[in-house]
Amino acid sequence: MKKINTIDLWTEQYPNQYECFNGAFIDGFEGEEAPFDKYKIVKNCNCVITVKSKSIQITNKHHSIIFYKNGIPVRLVVLNKNTNIEKCIEIALNQYFHDTLLLDLYKELQIKSTTIDKKEKPIYNGCDASEEIDTGSCDRWNLLYSMLKGSYTENDTSYGNFENSLYEFMPELFIKYELTTDKEFFEIEHYCAFINSIKTRLIPIQKDSSLGAMTNE
Repeated sequence: MKKINTIDLWTEQYPNQYECFNGAFIDGFEGEEAPFDKYKIVKNCNCVITVKSKSIQITNKHHSIIFYKNGIPVRLVVLNKNTNIEKCIEIALNQYFHDTLLLDLYKELQIKSTTIDKKEKPIYNGCDASEEIDTGSCDRWNLLYSMLKGSYTENDTSYGNFENSLYEFMPELFIKYELTTDKEFFEIEHYCAFINSIKTRLIPIQKDSSLGAMTNE
């Protein structure tokens, strides 16, 4: 089983968060090559999220989507138990990319999808879903620059949290994501973060990413 310590990681804040799906399915297509060539939906899995701070609420997630490029996982989206995955993907693929539907672009690029069901019993971490903070894990500089302006995406889109873009650095904040699929084990740690001044948006920095030098061990 392949162990993965850093990836483009998206966290759904609440069930059926369309902006999360829309951003994850469209980000990266402004480049010369498609950001991925297939994706896998993993239902009824457990993404266990450990947060060592009583003031930060991020609940465990119970579905996921993994995007691949040449067989390598490049993007992970972790989702809430009550999210209607198929409906949210349908909405995401029916958004426009320039002058065409994203769905038509996926067909042109032959981006395929598969679905598996792990049938795991849900594990909960005790966090309060009603108080969950909007979380955008960050693994690269260009994305961080966009996120600090409020965007969810590295490319220029309308998806984001723009209510407050005054961020402060939290030099010590431990957050760990752990997820086992049929072929991968994700263990993604964060040791610091940025948080906006009204405490509604959190940008944790992945320890093993290109931003890892910012972390404090």
